[in-house]
Amino acid sequence: GGGAHVALEAVGKPETQETALGALRTGGRLVLVGYSPDPVLMNSGRIMFRELEVVGSLGCRPVDYPRAIELARQGRIRLTELVTHRFPLEEVGTAFDTLRAGEAIRAVVTP
Repeated sequence: GGGAHVALEAVGKPETQETALGALRTGGRLVLVGYSPDPVLMNSGRIMFRELEVVGSLGCRPVDYPRAIELARQGRIRLTELVTHRFPLEEVGTAFDTLRAGEAIRAVVTP
């Protein structure tokens, strides 16, 4: 009990970063993977008093991809939960518009 040991924030929105931060247990780690072009404010008191760690990451190294793919294949990483919208290739413009408007977490365009 008490919250997550690690939260991975992959959206890059201030509200999801705050939600991920709030989901951590004392001593937990927040890994920011989602890019945000805007400055993000975080409650430094919460981070200090709960001894949280905030780490930024661009992703994984090329040598890590086979392991990540295998974890996804085994179902240990639930990628489908990150995909909120799917578009056919002909609607790629609509996919980008939906993402820009903040109406999707992640969108997949299929041929």
